[in-house]
Amino acid sequence: MAANGLIALAIVMLGFAGTQALLNSTLFPLREVTVLGQLTHTTRDELEGATRGRVAGNFFAVDLGVIRNGLEQLAWVRRADVRRVWPDRIEVRLEEHVALARWGDVGLVNTYGERFAGQTEAMLPVFAGPAHTEGEVTRRYRRYAELLGPLGSALDRVILTPRFAWQLRLADVVTASTVANASTESTAAADRSRVHW
Repeated sequence: MAANGLIALAIVMLGFAGTQALLNSTLFPLREVTVLGQLTHTTRDELEGATRGRVAGNFFAVDLGVIRNGLEQLAWVRRADVRRVWPDRIEVRLEEHVALARWGDVGLVNTYGERFAGQTEAMLPVFAGPAHTEGEVTRRYRRYAELLGPLGSALDRVILTPRFAWQLRLADVVTASTVANASTESTAAADRSRVHW
């Protein structure tokens, strides 16, 4: 019985030593990191900065989780999938955020209703609400936008107040009221858009 225990211990020790030798070996160096995905806002310099110092070790020793976490810290990267490709390559597939709206003055909201810290010059509707309500505000925005679509109206603001009441502002009402001083026909159009709402 003791001999079997010694044999099992020897096998475990050999396996451990073999694993350590493989992880520390220079026989399997990484030669390439391939980045896949349609990138609009993330630059090559940002990618290199996010992975610098994180791509360490050989093919077997590199920590894919550390690389993924570094890339997902970039403002426009929503998700990074990182995998090994035999014999000497790491493949990174990136998904960028697609901005749907601004979240007050502090960031953007993507099409999944997630807030992120990106910046853009694009004209986007403004969302606001209590903490952690980005998803609910996004769902309501889509619902209201669907209802207003046939009327030719677009939402400019969707706000969930601290008392959980909804405040909406139409983009065309603001335009109509600006033009309303120019003629009575414009005033009538502004009134119709208010009546429809």
